[in-house]
Amino acid sequence: MREKINLASKIKERVLISNNSLISLDKLPSEIYQNLLHFSKNFLLLYKQNIYKPHLEIVSDKEILLFKKESIPDFKVSEVLLLILPFPNVRYIFQCKVKEVNERGYLVEILDPREDERISLSERRPLFISHIPFNYVQKILQDPGYQLLRETNFSLEDLDNLEEAHIYDLILNSSHNIDETFKKLIQKTLLVGEVINLAKGGIAGRFSGTLRFTDEFNIFYLKFELIIKEKVFKFGILSHLKGETVQDGTTSLSFIFIRGLKKEFWDILKEGFKA
Repeated sequence: MREKINLASKIKERVLISNNSLISLDKLPSEIYQNLLHFSKNFLLLYKQNIYKPHLEIVSDKEILLFKKESIPDFKVSEVLLLILPFPNVRYIFQCKVKEVNERGYLVEILDPREDERISLSERRPLFISHIPFNYVQKILQDPGYQLLRETNFSLEDLDNLEEAHIYDLILNSSHNIDETFKKLIQKTLLVGEVINLAKGGIAGRFSGTLRFTDEFNIFYLKFELIIKEKVFKFGILSHLKGETVQDGTTSLSFIFIRGLKKEFWDILKEGFKA
C-alpha cells in the first residue's frame, strides 16, 4: 500500500509553523481570546487526516458546539478530533472529545494535550537515527516536486496473516523515483539509542551522553522495531526533533513524525501491548 503527500507542504506545516496545543480557550493569547467571537469563524476541523470547515459556537472555555452540517462528518460520543485555529506563523490546536450528540450538533470537550496516549516499552528496543541535513531540506522546500511516500506491506484486514509488517517513509523526487541523496542519507546512522515510548504522532528515545542540535530544521529519519505477539513491526519514519532533556549523563530526545500514524493502526498497536 502506498500513500503520497506533498513533502514541502508537510514540512512547513509540522516544522516551520509553530503548533501550540492548548488545554482550554482561555490559554489563547489575550488579544485573540478577547476577540474569540470574531476569530471563531476561522476554526478548522481535522478528523482522520481530513480537513473540514465547521460552523461552531463557543459554549465555554472548555466546550464547543459543532453544528450538524453536511460539510462535516457524523460523530459518535467519545470520538476524538482536532480543532485548529490558524494564523500565518502559528496554529493553536485543541484536542477534543465528543461529549454529547443532540439535535443541534456535537458538544465537544477540550482535552489536556499532555494526556496523549503513549505506549511505554518494557523491554529495550534500539532506535537508530539518521540526520537529514539543512541543505537537503532547504532543497525540498524549494521544489514542490518532492513527495513523501509512506509504503506499507499490509492492510488492516490482512495484518493478522503476516509475520512481519513494515511502515517506511520514502522521499520521491520530481521524476517519481526514490531520491538517491535520500537513500545515501538514511544509510548513515548518526546515533543509536533506545525507545522510551511511542505515540500516534511521535516517539521519545534515550541516548548516551549530552547531545545538542543546532540545525534549523532538525529533520531526522528514525528506524526501530516493535515486537507484538511474536509479530515484528518495522518502522522507518521521517521525523522532526521537538525537544531534548539532559539528565544523569543521558539525553532524552522527543520527535514528532512528519506524518502521524493512522488511528486504526495505532489502535492495533495499543491493543497488542495491552494483551
